[in-house]
Amino acid sequence: MTATLKPLAPGTEVATIGTFYRAEVVSSEITERGSRKAVLRWTEDIPAADVRKGEEFIWVQVPGRTPHFIVTANN
Repeated sequence: MTATLKPLAPGTEVATIGTFYRAEVVSSEITERGSRKAVLRWTEDIPAADVRKGEEFIWVQVPGRTPHFIVTANN
């Protein structure tokens, strides 16, 4: 059974799986096919990984597939 995705709230902090490069959600929506499409903005500079603070990119998560980003929390 595939989980139903929900949009992420703007400002939500996310990180790449494995490397933990951080970004924040600018906007997020669910597409007609049920995928989550989000515009993310990097919140740190990592030149070796071509990650530039403030640069935006689009991330799409397909239901049932392993995501490339996870939602983070500051404790």
